[in-house]
Amino acid sequence: MTAIAIELLKLHVSQAGITQLFNLGDLDEIERQLMYLPYRKAKRPGAFLIEAVRHRYSPPKEFTYAKHISSVSTSRDGVDQDPELAFGPSAPDPFES
Repeated sequence: MTAIAIELLKLHVSQAGITQLFNLGDLDEIERQLMYLPYRKAKRPGAFLIEAVRHRYSPPKEFTYAKHISSVSTSRDGVDQDPELAFGPSAPDPFES
């Protein structure tokens, strides 16, 4: 039994459903839809997954947003944050000597 089949069983997809998905022959699409599933509000995840693979559903906007946020947060890691600099109304005037 493959790792994909085990994941499908955890989602309560029947053996017939698993066979049906594998007969479609697109394991990449099954993996992709498994990756999107946590971002969907599926009441019956197993049944939803079968339809999503069959009809090649696009990624949910929550998945796209989550990827964007994670890339923004990692790009900020290189920002220099000098703890000695003060900002706001209590900060010293940089033009005063």
